[in-house]
Amino acid sequence: MWGLNWTQKELTRAFGRAGFVALSPDLLHGQLPKDRASALLAKTSVDIDHTVEIADAATRYLRKLPWVGKQGRIGVVGFCLGGGLALLAAARTRAFQAAVIYHHSLFPDPQEVRRISCKILGHYGTEDDTTPREEVEDFRKALERYGKKHEIVLYQGMGHGFVDSPLLKDSKERRKAATESLKRTYQFLLRELSAKTPPRNAASRRPKKRAAMAVAKKV
Repeated sequence: MWGLNWTQKELTRAFGRAGFVALSPDLLHGQLPKDRASALLAKTSVDIDHTVEIADAATRYLRKLPWVGKQGRIGVVGFCLGGGLALLAAARTRAFQAAVIYHHSLFPDPQEVRRISCKILGHYGTEDDTTPREEVEDFRKALERYGKKHEIVLYQGMGHGFVDSPLLKDSKERRKAATESLKRTYQFLLRELSAKTPPRNAASRRPKKRAAMAVAKKV
């Protein structure tokens, strides 16, 4: 909800350093809110349907890149509002082969969950007032009810937005949770986005990077 600011850009760069082709669409169209009130207004003004269309279009752009290719497997990563948007993008399109959700504050209808076709990794803090444990459990039950492949990870003592950036300095515990969650995310995406069948003449081809897209960030 703070726009494509330094924190969001640095998080995107972190995915690049981990070996991914990473893209963060500017969902606020250049807005960079200066205070919480204006950030909340920007958040609640987001056109959900249009945002899902942007996410879908971003995958087409990524697949035009030589490092990804037409058959490239792409994951979507979202934080807070972006977590809900990532879920909707995974449900309403078939563009993604993996989805990583950090403490989503937008809760899709269970019928939307039913349409998800990729595996989900979810990260949540046990002390999160915005995405409370009860709602996490409801989400888990919906995934189980519809037979969706998923992993839900809880971080003890963590509140909402515990991964503010890869450069957290406010507490040892928070830095540890942030580091562990990003490591799990990278490993998950590497597994899910690896080619399921090797191409012909694979030994003679340059390996392509996996693509990951962070759709939004909550500080």
